[in-house]
Amino acid sequence: MAALVLFDVDKTLVSDSKDISGYVEESIRNIYGRIVEADMGSMEGDSSQNIIQAVLRKYQVPEDEINGKLDRIMEDLYYTYYNVAGHDRLIVKDGARELLGELERRGALLGIATGEAERISRFKVEKAGLTGYFMLGAFGNSGKELADIIRAAVHTAVDANGEVTKTAVVASSPYMLRAAKSVGVLAVGVANSRYSAGELKQAGADSVLGSLKERRKIVGMLW
Repeated sequence: MAALVLFDVDKTLVSDSKDISGYVEESIRNIYGRIVEADMGSMEGDSSQNIIQAVLRKYQVPEDEINGKLDRIMEDLYYTYYNVAGHDRLIVKDGARELLGELERRGALLGIATGEAERISRFKVEKAGLTGYFMLGAFGNSGKELADIIRAAVHTAVDANGEVTKTAVVASSPYMLRAAKSVGVLAVGVANSRYSAGELKQAGADSVLGSLKERRKIVGMLW
């Protein structure tokens, strides 16, 4: 048995080097034919499907139309993201490589749990040179609820490797941390993006790091 550590990707492991939030608006225009303004600030860290639904509901798009095209827009998001940011520099968060390397050396199972579209997350991880660390993943294409995405990642790990000793989710948003607590796994917040340490603690984080360089805290929680 081994410890399982699941990482959110965007804003936790990597960040885009510029504001690229307009790619969501472009995808909505492509798939739904609606011109919208998507204020991503308050929703940063929620699943892509929840964000899209929230934006479209503001514009009174019928629920059946929203839900009927979610699969299509989750695919389209990759293309609009790539058009906006595919050739730009991607910033790897301080301490990310060192933390992943130490967890790997200790025999942890490493996976991705994110509400972002799968092709976008995989592209970011590959571009950052981190692909080799991750054995499994669950992404926003499979559902809109982050708790279900975490459960899916845990089930994949157990099916492939047997029972795990402990499971932790590492994320920089309250959305993912609340989801982790709701399914009974350790929630490790990283205050390296929009949300403060206080906001992450208020969301239920068992521990909050100032950056991924504080890897001893994660190691101490798992071993």
